[in-house]
Amino acid sequence: MSISYFNKITNIKAPILITGPSGTGKSKMAKKIFEKSRIFKEKFLTLHLASLKEDLLESELFGHKKGAFTGANENKVGYFQDVGKGTLFLDEVGELSLEAQKKLLYLLEEKKFTPIGCTHAMNFQGRLIMATNKDLKAMVSEGQFREDLFYRLNVFQIKLEPICKDKEKLAIEIENLFEKLKSEYFKEELVMTLQLRHLLINSEWRGNYRELKNCLEYLVAMSDGLQLEIKDLPEGFLNVVPLEKSTTENFISNFPEDFNMAIENFEKWYLSMMFERFSGRVNQTARVLGISKTTLISKAKKYQINTLQIRAVASVEMARNKAA
Repeated sequence: MSISYFNKITNIKAPILITGPSGTGKSKMAKKIFEKSRIFKEKFLTLHLASLKEDLLESELFGHKKGAFTGANENKVGYFQDVGKGTLFLDEVGELSLEAQKKLLYLLEEKKFTPIGCTHAMNFQGRLIMATNKDLKAMVSEGQFREDLFYRLNVFQIKLEPICKDKEKLAIEIENLFEKLKSEYFKEELVMTLQLRHLLINSEWRGNYRELKNCLEYLVAMSDGLQLEIKDLPEGFLNVVPLEKSTTENFISNFPEDFNMAIENFEKWYLSMMFERFSGRVNQTARVLGISKTTLISKAKKYQINTLQIRAVASVEMARNKAA
């Protein structure tokens, strides 16, 4: 999805459909669309359709009048009314029954809905964003999803790919999540080795963002020292990481196609590895590499390599090893 497409879609009044495997961030995308829209000051409500029983669905969506059915002891405002002029996010729209799909189609076409027990329709003033991890087109062929509703929803669509498809985006997400979790657990000094970072970037992540967040939270929460390594991963994690690709193929896949950018990325990676090998000691690293100390310091600043932090981590690890 291009930035231009996203910017255009944020303010349309028509329903938006977000598709993609579980855990790819469909709820996150819906909230992002809302926050970038002109109606960001209005309400944003979320209803997870898969968690609702069929007999409660209509009451939750449309609302009901007191006495409309057994157990309706008071008037209830449904989501379609409660959202007002805001945005209603319906998650897992593929879970709706055919009867519920029919009523949703009516709302989309007529912009009206009728609470249970009422004799008059009410106007729907909000906007709908819907999401599903199911193949709605296949469901249409199988008679499980209304064809007319499918074509009504399939106009403005955002398709989210598994996070492992875009290594650059995944690397950014890992960094953002890592920094956020360090702050939440008051472990701002925590760092991870390049080997661990490389493994995380090249993992399959079948559970997508949800699995990634859980893994990083485990690493941060359970950390003892100042540095995270591959051995700190949750038990069983390595059993599900695809290791069939060669190290060289995985390594190269991390670099951009632009030659100059790739050279800079490699230089940053290489210098970081060497600094870690020599515990952040600039003089020793420069001597081994055969370059001047001034040049090495300049490159460390360019690539924001914190040699003092590397030395601090190395000192802590050395003390721990001696104590053991």
